[in-house]
Amino acid sequence: MKGKQIEHWAVVERVLSHAVIVSVVQETACAACAAAALCHSSEKQEKRMEIPCANPSIYSEGQKVNIVGDIRLGLHATVWAYVVPLMLLVGTLMLATRLLGSEALGALCSLGVLIPYYIILYMLRGRLQRRFTFQIRV
Repeated sequence: MKGKQIEHWAVVERVLSHAVIVSVVQETACAACAAAALCHSSEKQEKRMEIPCANPSIYSEGQKVNIVGDIRLGLHATVWAYVVPLMLLVGTLMLATRLLGSEALGALCSLGVLIPYYIILYMLRGRLQRRFTFQIRV
């Protein structure tokens, strides 16, 4: 990370008329270790991302590119993925337990409140995708 940007190296998988699909390989620290194959601790995770761009024809399949995004994107994604659901879960658990007088019913209510939350996130996925975008830096 440099300054206020997240940077990843990626490989162009496909070029579309309006975007480029890239593959980002994220490795743990031990994945880069020379002894990783011997200890079986290495872990690689490959993610595909569609990055909108004005002129995708300048990229070719197999080309290595650097993708960058604002560091605030990661913070916002963390809030939506972890912090808000946790607050909903704990808040509903405390409120429902107090109102219903049963921890079991409170736990069911707190899990049930996550269903509409994730449905709403799913319905807003288009808006979130426009907000959480990376750009290609050549």
